[in-house]
Amino acid sequence: METVDYFAQLKSQLTAFTFLNGDGLTVSRLGLSITLFFKQGYTLEKKQRILACYHRFREEFGTHLRFHRHSLKGLKKYSPENIAKVEEGILNQKKNQPSSWVVSDAKNLYEAPRYLMRYLDSDEADGDDGSSYLNLTLPWDYLKGQEGMTQFMAWLDFLCEQLEPDSGDCGHCLVIPRDYHDYFPLEYQLAQRYPSLQVNSAVHTAVLQYGHSIRGINWITLLSKRFVNRLGGEFWIRHVLARHLYPDVVITPYSNGLMIRAGQYPDLTPLPGSVPESYFAINQLIRPIRVIPREGHSLHFYGTGHFDDISTLAWYARYDRGPLQVTPLKGNHPALVSGIWQTDSLPGQQ
Repeated sequence: METVDYFAQLKSQLTAFTFLNGDGLTVSRLGLSITLFFKQGYTLEKKQRILACYHRFREEFGTHLRFHRHSLKGLKKYSPENIAKVEEGILNQKKNQPSSWVVSDAKNLYEAPRYLMRYLDSDEADGDDGSSYLNLTLPWDYLKGQEGMTQFMAWLDFLCEQLEPDSGDCGHCLVIPRDYHDYFPLEYQLAQRYPSLQVNSAVHTAVLQYGHSIRGINWITLLSKRFVNRLGGEFWIRHVLARHLYPDVVITPYSNGLMIRAGQYPDLTPLPGSVPESYFAINQLIRPIRVIPREGHSLHFYGTGHFDDISTLAWYARYDRGPLQVTPLKGNHPALVSGIWQTDSLPGQQ
């Protein structure tokens, strides 16, 4: 699709995502997000790298920013003095007391922002069994214009360099206020209509599920080296997603793994339409490492009209085409699951 046509089509869909409250505040809007899950967010070195991300965020969007919330006491005003104190507090946080910080251009906690950065680190006690996350959300049309894609990819490269993500994804999302609970039903309804809409509102709780798995695929999917190896290695990934099969797929390395991009721009096709075929192919590839939620896991908090455990499972599996077939294992193909394998041609051998 031509660039002009893509953004014209996207603009025509904005009313489905944009809502105002009785006070005239925008309480939901379409956004473009980068969400990265990474290890050792509790270490001093990684905290310094996290703060480097916030420093760049302020450098680029500082004239817009005016709101923050964090895990420290007081310091509610968004000011240079309080920013310095929050950074100091994050660096000096006590062991096994996770830090978080939300910074945006919202007027208050009741308005959906256009520019947003938020993160939550993990407990040292959990080690690499836990994951931290950082999310950058930008306006829906950030990619528009001559430098839009270049600037976006520069952001993604910078965040990957700083955080060395274990996994991650980029795509469109619904942006809602910091006081978000009342808007879960809206996110749920839109996620049912738009399969590629990333459900990000409660990622700070969902991250607990992603210690050794990924949450799925989107326009850009990031896989660390350990996940690449579990899928059979870079050569196999490039073989499965070969350009002659999926010409819209671009695979590029980052410091800790591979980025897989499906299409020039993120898809936002509503049902009964379909996302590009490459989304299904990438989903099929990553299914062996996709999250298997623990009992009771939900993308929301079990309110009326929210995601629950059943609809959460369906959302993770929204691109699946039937059950995952792990046997028989063909020659020169990687095993999709770990285990003991044997063949009738070599009796007694495993």
